[in-house]
Amino acid sequence: MAKNKITSVEGDAFGPLVNLTILDLHQNQLTDLSSIPNSPKLDQILLAFNQLTTLSNLERCPNLGVLDLHNNKMENLPDSVMTLYQMKTLKVSNNNLANINARLGLLDNLVRLSIEGNPLKRLKPAMRTAGAKDLKEFLKLQLGDQTIAAEE
Repeated sequence: MAKNKITSVEGDAFGPLVNLTILDLHQNQLTDLSSIPNSPKLDQILLAFNQLTTLSNLERCPNLGVLDLHNNKMENLPDSVMTLYQMKTLKVSNNNLANINARLGLLDNLVRLSIEGNPLKRLKPAMRTAGAKDLKEFLKLQLGDQTIAAEE
């Protein structure tokens, strides 16, 4: 369904597709997507080059390995991204992200993380192009700082 100028997905159109392994809607004109298949088999969601500002219901695909959101208009990552414990690849470069949730550093299986091209406020320029391992370590430190501040 890629490259079809799709502007919306009605209701829960993909919800019942329990055996779907790849949802490829890249290079369309979507602004939001909530119709995520309720599928433990879903391995990849490819949504690059849309106009996405919101994405929801990612908890429906607990075994997701790849989430590609690069070149969209996302200002925030959904909290449910932090619960995708099987995710290996997260591409969010060239969006409108001002912050990256430090809990991404806790995703042990995440080995590819691209965040460059975002107006990130609390991230040094060198960290924006760092490898996933270094970036995750930095985020874990940030998470530790937040925990300490909350306890004080």
